[in-house]
Amino acid sequence: MTSSDPPVAEVLRSVLGLVASETAAPLTRALDRVQELRQGVRPGQMELQALCEDLAAARRAGMVGQQIARLASGEFRVTEEPVDLALALNQLLTDHRVAAGPMAVEFREQVKPVTVMADLSLVGTLVQSLLAWCSESAASAVAMRLAPREGAPQALLVCRFNRRTSPAEHSEPLSWYLMRSAAQALGARLSVETEVHTTVVLLFDGLVPATSLDRRPAADVSRVAGSQVLVLAPDRDVRQQVRQAIQGLDLIVDYVNSVDAARQFCEDGMPQAVVYASALGGATLERWRKSLNERGGMPPFIEIDPEAHGFEPLGDHDRAAARVGMEGLAQSLPAALALELSRRR
Repeated sequence: MTSSDPPVAEVLRSVLGLVASETAAPLTRALDRVQELRQGVRPGQMELQALCEDLAAARRAGMVGQQIARLASGEFRVTEEPVDLALALNQLLTDHRVAAGPMAVEFREQVKPVTVMADLSLVGTLVQSLLAWCSESAASAVAMRLAPREGAPQALLVCRFNRRTSPAEHSEPLSWYLMRSAAQALGARLSVETEVHTTVVLLFDGLVPATSLDRRPAADVSRVAGSQVLVLAPDRDVRQQVRQAIQGLDLIVDYVNSVDAARQFCEDGMPQAVVYASALGGATLERWRKSLNERGGMPPFIEIDPEAHGFEPLGDHDRAAARVGMEGLAQSLPAALALELSRRR
């Protein structure tokens, strides 16, 4: 089987069906549990955990569907820079192993130094969806190899494994469609062959010669892609400007209107970064930030201040939040998120 590029409408129809099926089942289970709560049934810890997992699974399917739709329709901005594929792959593999747990599919990687000119967030989306698809599809360990292609300014990423089944393409999971859409948006050539083994090949153009790397530091893809960001902004115009500034970064973003709403949101899990409008600064915000710090693992805070200029990073003995100005938000906010997320890794 070799990947092809079907019409966008066909892709979106398939994705719509998958999103519907992958949200309906967990939401149905969650609704059944909510009905039991309404009838006075006292849930145990396992029941509450199952409820949270079902809601998270439905939300995850919806977010992946949004990513695929945006990529398939061309609603993204590509910014090329040197991306260290070896570093990105190793870090995203580490994150994947931690999230998947000890019973997950094993990845056996052979990674050589490779840097390419590419879009930071798209590379992260592509690698994450590749790891997810291999994990969902493999019945054996996954042999993974990254190396420069001999005789050409290209990089090859190859995965090989035994597949659980050989389904028709329409029954592939959402991760398959996200991987294919990200590869197409990135300009990477994706092919999948199924003989004795299933072999996935990704071919990246724009290999950066090793002699150039001292002058052009490679970006670290895992700092941004897939991170969860909470935005506190009561003003609709501010929320819209934030939305426009970070589109294309493949973030999981939630918006709330107040500090109280943010506090309630974080009871179910901590975001990896908090962006807030300066209008919400004050004693209430500081008390909430202090309570997060006491819980441990407080996320970085980034303040949107109309009087600030560009991006003002957080120093070791500086104020409690980094700061970005409203003017030039499309440039300063992505830079602030990339730096502040990397400092917390």
